[in-house]
Amino acid sequence: MCHWKTLFILTEGGIIISEEFFEGICDLADFNLLKFVVSSELRLRLLFSLYESSKSIKELEGEFNRKSGNISRGLNELMSCKLIERLPNKLYVISSIGFLLVKNLENLMFYFDNINYFEEFSENHSLRSIPNKFLKELSIFYGSTLVESTITEFAKPINMYLENIRKSTYICMILPVFSKLFMDAIAEALIEHDGYLDIITTKNIYDLIIKSDNEKLFRSLMRDKKINLYIVEDMPNIFFTVTDVFGSLFLFYDDVVFDNSQMLLLDGESNLNDAYRFYRFFKNEIV
Repeated sequence: MCHWKTLFILTEGGIIISEEFFEGICDLADFNLLKFVVSSELRLRLLFSLYESSKSIKELEGEFNRKSGNISRGLNELMSCKLIERLPNKLYVISSIGFLLVKNLENLMFYFDNINYFEEFSENHSLRSIPNKFLKELSIFYGSTLVESTITEFAKPINMYLENIRKSTYICMILPVFSKLFMDAIAEALIEHDGYLDIITTKNIYDLIIKSDNEKLFRSLMRDKKINLYIVEDMPNIFFTVTDVFGSLFLFYDDVVFDNSQMLLLDGESNLNDAYRFYRFFKNEIV
């Protein structure tokens, strides 16, 4: 479903659109064309309607409950920009240029939808310990899924995390919090899949790992070079994981209280490549 109205309101609000969100739309003329389309609710609705199927002017009049003169004017404006065409049978169809524009508008709307809930997720947590340079890079989670606890599935984020970690082979982790449950699942994955763990944590967390009943296994995996450990004096409250299967982000309510009721989840090759890139950036900056 195309949320053309959402886009119309957003653009009226003055949001700056970066060309990186538009594949194939990369010069001033193209951006002026984009501005021309989204500045009119009718033009935008007509374009999205014809993107779905070819239609006659009578069909469009009935769909929008507008006078034929208004519909004709909107169609002529879109034709003048070569975004739609009129066929000999008097049906209007979207052009190849119009198709490309609509696809990119859909991508933009998806981006804004995800920014909204990412910002809501951020507002529910403390970001005081996270430097701006890392917050900026966490924009990779704009395309993520929010996994939340529910009344019937209180441990839903944790269970989904454990389910994915057990399937993983190559794991990179920023760990500001200790959980035996998480460490057991990671050890299980490393053994079962002959995997590898690259982990950044503090001495306090490392000491908790060693004091747990994972000590022998953890040290054995380190000797076998299945774990590469980086100890830092202090680091932001970001529980970040990226593997060959998924990426995830947990945050804290404040500087000491970890929130396991909400998790941002990433998948897909492109998103995971971005998540690995964030991890390398973080490691270069903090280790």
